[in-house]
Amino acid sequence: MEKVAAFHELNYKKKVEVLAQVPGVVTLMGAFSDFCNGYCIAGTGALGLRVAMSARDDNLVRVYDATKSDKKHFNLNSLKYRKEDRWANYVKAVFSILSEEGVTFPHGFDITLKGALLFCDQLTVSSAVIMGCLMAVDSALSLSLGKKELIRLSYRAATAYCAVPIRFRDLVTLLYAQKGKVLYFDLQSVSYELIDWPFTESQYGMILDPSLPPQILREELEEKRIDARLCCKELKKRLPADYKLRNYPVKDLKSHIIKDLDEHVRHTCEYVITESQIVQKGRNAIKEKKARSFGRYLNDLYIGMRDVFDVTCPEVDWLIKRAGEAEGVYGASYVSNGASGSIFMILEEDGEAAIKSCMDEFKRIFDFTPETRPFNPGGPAAVLRDFDENTAGQ
Repeated sequence: MEKVAAFHELNYKKKVEVLAQVPGVVTLMGAFSDFCNGYCIAGTGALGLRVAMSARDDNLVRVYDATKSDKKHFNLNSLKYRKEDRWANYVKAVFSILSEEGVTFPHGFDITLKGALLFCDQLTVSSAVIMGCLMAVDSALSLSLGKKELIRLSYRAATAYCAVPIRFRDLVTLLYAQKGKVLYFDLQSVSYELIDWPFTESQYGMILDPSLPPQILREELEEKRIDARLCCKELKKRLPADYKLRNYPVKDLKSHIIKDLDEHVRHTCEYVITESQIVQKGRNAIKEKKARSFGRYLNDLYIGMRDVFDVTCPEVDWLIKRAGEAEGVYGASYVSNGASGSIFMILEEDGEAAIKSCMDEFKRIFDFTPETRPFNPGGPAAVLRDFDENTAGQ
């Protein structure tokens, strides 16, 4: 496997001085629950990003995306957002926000980014790049930023500088994740609970990536996020100021208790609130180590996404239909991990074998080659204190 340190040294002709590692956030349940301040379950997964950094003797910052072979640069004396800088604005945002906080930079930096996360959607890429670069600069300049400061500054960099509406809970997951545990968020109180992930042996989690082009589903899901936010605001306006939207009875939505509520708003809010309620059931299934129950709740989420929320994709629908027909697969649904059309399943070995037996037929019909990987919750983002060419991977 090619190493980020090797790319950095080859491109800049200097050794890496700081190396930060950022995992991807995987939202197993509750991807849209933000809009009703509901619940969600998240952890970190196998996809990741590494940020390599070394000092320069001038005020220039050069950034190399080694995954996509793209290069950008900017001067620390000119940190204005520029649309043409595209992804490099995430890096520039870190320096701009730190500068606003009173941090001075004694020199510039050479930075290399590498990892599969760079192929993901804007929310995922921006969160990972900003957090990784901020942690690297923090280490390089000995700023001694705590976790809460890293989260606050990352959120400001994304939302205020880049105008990207990243999820606060994703930043919390990046820094507070623990290996072998998932985070159960209460988004109303902005709190979380770490829960042991029990599905690791005979019954386990698996992510199936259909390898779809980025444009498939990605734009639709982003439009759905914007729409869901507006619909939930519309319903919230009709309720008492102190009423928790996540507690609004779905049966009242279905029975048109609020007479003048638009039908599209009604259906959208029905899914968002129902999703949050299913997350609570999913949390209980995890704590009680009930894989089959957790699988059923995944199926419920998928059916709601398809039939109520109107998110459909022939490739994903085909794969989940085959999963539902396979012995040993307990349930499957979309998973929010930044990739297009990724599916999360709870299954056993016979179920995995049945899914893999469908791969050739899937490739013949859709001309995409799916990939699978086990899901085991990983640890947090970190600066690697001891690294060399054997540890500085993707």
